[in-house]
Amino acid sequence: MSHCPNKEICGSCSWSHIAYDKQLIQKVSDINGSFKLKELTFECSEILPSVKTEHYRNRMDFVIDYQGRVGMHQKEKWWKVIDNHTCFLADERIEEAFKNVREWVQSSGLPMYDRKSHEGFLRYAVIRSTTLGETMINLVTSAPKTDEEQLDKHVPQSLLPFCTTIVWSINDTWNDISVGEDVRVIYGPGVINETIEGIHYRISPNAFFQTNSFTAPLLLKTVKQFAGDLSNKTLLDLYCGTGFFAVALAQDAKRTIGVEMVDDAIKDAKINAELNNANVAFHTAKTEDFDWAEYNADIVILDPPRSGMHDKALKDVLRILPKEIIYVSCNPKNFAREMVELQKYYSIDQMRAIDMFPQTPHVELVTKLTKKL
Repeated sequence: MSHCPNKEICGSCSWSHIAYDKQLIQKVSDINGSFKLKELTFECSEILPSVKTEHYRNRMDFVIDYQGRVGMHQKEKWWKVIDNHTCFLADERIEEAFKNVREWVQSSGLPMYDRKSHEGFLRYAVIRSTTLGETMINLVTSAPKTDEEQLDKHVPQSLLPFCTTIVWSINDTWNDISVGEDVRVIYGPGVINETIEGIHYRISPNAFFQTNSFTAPLLLKTVKQFAGDLSNKTLLDLYCGTGFFAVALAQDAKRTIGVEMVDDAIKDAKINAELNNANVAFHTAKTEDFDWAEYNADIVILDPPRSGMHDKALKDVLRILPKEIIYVSCNPKNFAREMVELQKYYSIDQMRAIDMFPQTPHVELVTKLTKKL
């Protein structure tokens, strides 16, 4: 039975009515169904369950609307907000901080954003947490027009007991997104920290990080296991983000290169490498625009976004043909589409699904591909 009072109109936990053991069975079935649709002959037979099935999400983006509602978007109605609605998937610290953020928003006297007229100030409250007990509140607003809207001059004191840092992100566009180009620290260090399998990571306001910190160690262990002995090998991590894999594996590899298009992510990745004394050469570039043939990588990690690889990036893989590929996919349907071409040159050595997203249809799939002789 769902723990969510607004399941039908929210949709974040669309599988919460299914018993968890059945969710795992269904996810493997869906993965293999995607393979069959593309007439692929291999199957996934292993799935690792999430360490936690509730309160596992370390980031929630809460919407603020012009009528003072603070909560989550209503399903398929982007302009409607379910007031006072968090999510039982969110970390308990996020839930606690949310209640106080909502009270502050509604008592602040500051104008709230109308997504149709594009007027108003307060837009989003993004709350992030880590297993180390740190919490970030990121207040996303329009550009300030009055002194009262200069949030760095008016620190919301009531929020301080519920976080380790508060940042203010200014989105001076009509785009309804929960990030801002101009990020200012209001309180604390402006970042939070996480440790996964002994590797230390700094998380800045706009940085992507694995959503499920409790199960992320299983993902990292799987990639390490599939990579095997790296002592004399060159490792290339495409779509490297903030260096989640590159930094952790660099300690074992002879040479490590990371490529990521988001400049802020690369800045964090470089800091993460320093924190862990890892030697990684990071490059800010789109994977499809980056010529990585010259590195002669022994192993390539592919961890593209949910949309999958750009057609040009896939063509580069098929042109360069590295000896081994570890493909980390959060969308097995797109992985199946790309495997139609990849299987001509690669055989599958190992495959494992990891349930990073309980109560939802999403799943992470890790596959080791070895070039055919």
